[in-house]
This record gives sequence, structure tokens and C-alpha cells, in this order.
Amino acid sequence: MTTHPQSVDPDRIKRITESIIGLPTLPTVVAKMIELVDNPRTSASSLARLIATDQALTARILKLANSAYYGFSREISTVNMAIVVLGFNTVKDMGLSLSVFDVFKLSKRNESFDLTRFWEHSIACGIASRMLARSYRSRFTGEAFVSGLLHDIGKVILNQYFQGEFLAIIEAQKKGATFEEAETGVIGTHHTQIGSWLAEKWNLPRIISRSLLHHHEPWAPGKENCYIAIVNLADLLCHLCGFGHSGRLLPPAPDERLWEIFRSESIPLEEADLPRLQTEFLLEFDKSEAFVSSLHEGRQETGDRSQETGDRSQETGDRSQETGDRRP
Repeated sequence: MTTHPQSVDPDRIKRITESIIGLPTLPTVVAKMIELVDNPRTSASSLARLIATDQALTARILKLANSAYYGFSREISTVNMAIVVLGFNTVKDMGLSLSVFDVFKLSKRNESFDLTRFWEHSIACGIASRMLARSYRSRFTGEAFVSGLLHDIGKVILNQYFQGEFLAIIEAQKKGATFEEAETGVIGTHHTQIGSWLAEKWNLPRIISRSLLHHHEPWAPGKENCYIAIVNLADLLCHLCGFGHSGRLLPPAPDERLWEIFRSESIPLEEADLPRLQTEFLLEFDKSEAFVSSLHEGRQETGDRSQETGDRSQETGDRSQETGDRRP
């Protein structure tokens, strides 16, 4: 199927992506938290002092640490102890996830793109990426969840700023185009490139930016192809297990080049292992239930606050209108 390019070009999309109005920088607390967690000399107490400056994040971390999964007989009442219980990377993953939800809390409604199901898919992909990295590429276990969570974030940007074009991409799939073919035809670039621009704007580690750019083609020339292949495989597992919906009408088919990457690194993964990996992933997801529930609750609370703000703005506008109507 052939689609024809429209008026939107990559340079325009990049300008919008980099706009501080459209896409704010990460909150200072979260940006600093990522920096601290990535520093091996950081102590739990120094990280706790930073997190304590953010009431919402503090409350969410304490609630997770006190969940039944961690099974402590007494209440954990300090951020410092919560960090010890949860671990640095879990705290980082929580903070960054909540910030992402907050940045995109005003995303436009789209009947063809269910944001709730999209975030379900994204969170699941983060968990699958972390599981696979821990088993086969432990060097980057700390970055794996974020790479999985953000792997399709470019689609949210398209939905928020170019919804007409994004709808055209979805419709083109119904006529036989792949998602990538539809993107090329309609906007001349891909969600992978847009997501990579966002990662650069947020100063996320280069390995994350590169994984967002190449997660559909981890065999592209460059470094750390095996890590990116893990994100690709995690995405595939989420599609096979039916977690959420990414906006893609058909799940991606396994590519032989994916398994070649693993073979080149002497990693024992083949297409025949997919049923086993699906079982392991489902078990891992069940073990992560408390973390997943906390993220979904945080996303819901962010949406509720956004709705309340919108309602107050509407009330203010209504009162202003009433005042104007009463004036002679």
C-alpha cells in the first residue's frame, strides 16, 4: 500500500517536541534523582533528602514500601527506609514514570488510540525489559525499565500535537500498511525518532535515547545492539501476551536478525524460546503487581488533578462571563 506525504515534516515535529510549552523538561527533583541513582557513591539518606522535597512522590514511595508484597510487620514511615526496602532503581523508575504521566496528562482523547491501554502496554514492556536485562544483559538493568516504558512515547506526542495525522496513520493500517509505512507516508518520520528527541531533551542516558530510536530495528549499525534487542523482544512479549494496546493493529513479527544478535553475544535465546519467555514474563508481572498498581494509581491521580484544574478554569470562565453579562 502507498501513502502520500502530507504537510508535516520532521523539522516541524522536532521543533514542537523541543518546545518547553508543549513538552516541559523533567521536574528538577526527578532529573536530580536520576543523576543520584546513576552515581554509585550516592547513599540512601542523600536520595531520601531529595525525594522528601516532593510530597506526591514521597507518599507514593511510602505506600509501595508498605504494600503487602514487601511483608514488613511494622510500618515503614521514613523515605530513607523505604529506599532501602525498594532499592534505588525501583525508586527511580517510580519517579520517572509519574513524571511522564504528569507531562502527558492533557493528551487529547482519541477513540482510535486508548491511552489507558497504551500505558498498560508501556508499563508491561518496562517490566519485560527489566526481566530480560537482568537475565541476559545485567549491565543495563537499571536503564531497562525506562527504555521499555518509553519505547513508544513518540506515539503519545503524535496523538497530542498531530492528532489528525496520527489518525491517518491508524487508518492507513486498516488499508494494509504497516505502522512504519503509514508513518513514513503521512509524516515523513517515525515515532521512534520523535521518542529519541524527547529522551535527548530530558537528558536521559544515551543508551535509552538510542533504544527508543532503534527498538524496531536493533540490528541497525551502532553500539549496544544486544540491549536494544532486549527491548525489542520485550515489546514482542507484551504483544504476544496481550498487555494493553500500542496503537499497532497487528503485532510485529519476529525477525531472524533479532536472534542473530543474541547468537553473536552467545546469549541462549531463539524463537523457539518464546513460549517459555512468555511464561516467565507473566510470572514476573505477577510479582510486580504492587509496583504496577502504584503506577496506575499515580496515573489516575494525575488525571484527576488535571480534570479538577480544568473544571476550576471552566468555573472561572463561567463567572467571568456572568460578570460581563451583568455589566450595563
